[in-house]
Amino acid sequence: MLKKISILLAVPLLGCFLTACGNDNGSDVPYIELADNVLVFTDQNIPNYYLQQAIDEGEENPAARLGGDIKGRPITIVKLSGKTNHFGRDKDLQYIDYHATVPETRVWIAEYPETRDLDIQTDETGWWTMYIVKDTGRDLEFSFIFEKEDWITTKTNVNTIADQDDTDLAIQFIDPYFFTYAMLPLVEGMMRANGYPNFFFKNAMVVTVGKSWGSMHDDRLPHGDPGATVNISPPSEDYIGPIYFNKDVIPDLNQADVSVDGGVTWLNMPLNETYRVSAEKPGVNYPTVKFNITDADVESGVQLYIASPPDSLEGDNDSPPGEY
Repeated sequence: MLKKISILLAVPLLGCFLTACGNDNGSDVPYIELADNVLVFTDQNIPNYYLQQAIDEGEENPAARLGGDIKGRPITIVKLSGKTNHFGRDKDLQYIDYHATVPETRVWIAEYPETRDLDIQTDETGWWTMYIVKDTGRDLEFSFIFEKEDWITTKTNVNTIADQDDTDLAIQFIDPYFFTYAMLPLVEGMMRANGYPNFFFKNAMVVTVGKSWGSMHDDRLPHGDPGATVNISPPSEDYIGPIYFNKDVIPDLNQADVSVDGGVTWLNMPLNETYRVSAEKPGVNYPTVKFNITDADVESGVQLYIASPPDSLEGDNDSPPGEY
């Protein structure tokens, strides 16, 4: 369970522990308030002072955070960091620069909705950082939600938080103008003209089937692994897909498999289900990504579920961009 002073309003209790109770040998320990982006997921009592000390030392020596022993306790502090990529086209339908990011985007953890109140945001460069205080050897599962006023609230696939830093997280955060005036009418028009006359968009789940080096942090493009096909579990007649993106980054019902773009989508996913997606191609191995789609997502305004490289379906094919 997440323990955070500003969330649980446990100032009296923790204050007593951290100032009066001191550390294990009875000496006094200065009380400090942890920053809102330091999230505590352990029931082991250790003063904030030592946690902050490990975080500070870990900037130059990550072993201070990741060693699994903080003041004699089996605690690991994992650094999570990522960028929010501005994806789409501008009002003139020109591609937005691949390196563009979205500052002042709130980032929180869907499995721990109280983290929304911390108001952790991307900085002026579009990057965000969290420090996760956890029991050593106990993995956590986080789906990140990205929201910004007037933008399309987006949720990631489930990320496993182990005992290592993960500082290359990323999300393709779709430009709201592009989504509203280009992507949404295109998709609804395409579906209504192809056997779904009453189609209205509810949500979309998107993966990228890519090369081993595929990443929003890598300038090599295109990063798709052409010729692959995807599979999903559980199957259902209640959603539509897979629909593969063509080489022009447009969902195309006539595209039979993964293009050089790599994108694949499913539309109008039913709620309260966990979906697992992988890919197939002769000679290539792919991971599996997992999405949790819930009623709470609707309440939070989530419309898009996106697994972005490097945490999507990057297989072990290391061929150059555009090659099979």
